[in-house]
Amino acid sequence: MPERSPSVLLVVEQLRRRVPGGIGSFARGLLGGLARCGGDGEGVTTTLLASRGPRAGDPLGAFGLPVVTSPWPGRLLTRAWDHRLAHAPEGFDVVHAVSLAAPPLHRGSPSRLAVTVHDVAWRRHPEATTRRGRRWHEAALVRANRDAAALVTPSRLVAADLAAWGVDPARVTIVPGGADQLPPPDSAATAALLGRVAVEGEFVLTVGTLEPRKNLGRLVQAYAQVRPSLPGPWPLVIVGPAGWGVAPPRHVEGVVFTGPVAAPVLAGLYGRARAFAYVPLTEGYGLPPLEAMREGTPALVSDQVPSVHDLGDDAPAPARLVDPLDVGEIAVGLAEVLTDEALRADLARRGAAHARARTWHDAARRYVTLWRSLA
Repeated sequence: MPERSPSVLLVVEQLRRRVPGGIGSFARGLLGGLARCGGDGEGVTTTLLASRGPRAGDPLGAFGLPVVTSPWPGRLLTRAWDHRLAHAPEGFDVVHAVSLAAPPLHRGSPSRLAVTVHDVAWRRHPEATTRRGRRWHEAALVRANRDAAALVTPSRLVAADLAAWGVDPARVTIVPGGADQLPPPDSAATAALLGRVAVEGEFVLTVGTLEPRKNLGRLVQAYAQVRPSLPGPWPLVIVGPAGWGVAPPRHVEGVVFTGPVAAPVLAGLYGRARAFAYVPLTEGYGLPPLEAMREGTPALVSDQVPSVHDLGDDAPAPARLVDPLDVGEIAVGLAEVLTDEALRADLARRGAAHARARTWHDAARRYVTLWRSLA
């Protein structure tokens, strides 16, 4: 007799945010992986939960799944969950929040709650988080630890952080993310964007929301040190939305800020970049380096990014790792990945193999296994 397919309510409020960030990328990747699971007959019955969307043309409809919308607007829904003024709808075996913004269950509900904890960055680097943000994340983690039947993390690093905080390791499941969520590149749109920002030829690329944790200031300083010695006028192209606490660098020679770009253009930029640089102070996982390496682009990456160093074996890292606090080390590494052809070829080969082994189909299958164990 075939195993019953559990019903899962996936909380994707992050996709309603003005800046969905890395958690939004995670949610989109997971939904893509779940679609492939469903096609293979190994999926679950999935419904999406979010705040009310636009009156016409809700973008969540593009995922082809039922959507339950709360009557609360997005700016109030999370607060309503925090104070138990709003609850998860009934009738689902599992309610899974893709971030710490998780709805409480009704008292006596037979549903099981699961929460993905992407990082504890507010503890690792409190100076890179607002006081209000630290308070909210700490309280949300307390609620998740108290109420959730399972916590999911993307790396061993985050699992260890949770264990050090007092979470029972038996309640934590580690599921690394994929690297195959981007669509094929739009070469024409990519060329048009580069033309608009006056970038010709090769360039260095970095991607991420502009916020203190991404450590953009040190990367720009390192690039400024290296640029005079480069054999070409290779600009540093910064792609991503404005977040908080960091203004786009302007009037810095060679530095170009594009703002956010569409996914097909981002894929095109990864493929055209001479090198990719990503040096955040800390990450729970780190999708952008995987996206770049999947395209065969040599990468310079902070040694605090688990997606490229939390490998579980003695294999050499698939990227040039640097201390994100050391501008000089970042500069040396940047020069190497831009000019050392032997290193570039080695990183391109190992990076592509590493990234292509990370798929959202595999990640989704592990989520499905967890949900079946809870149902």
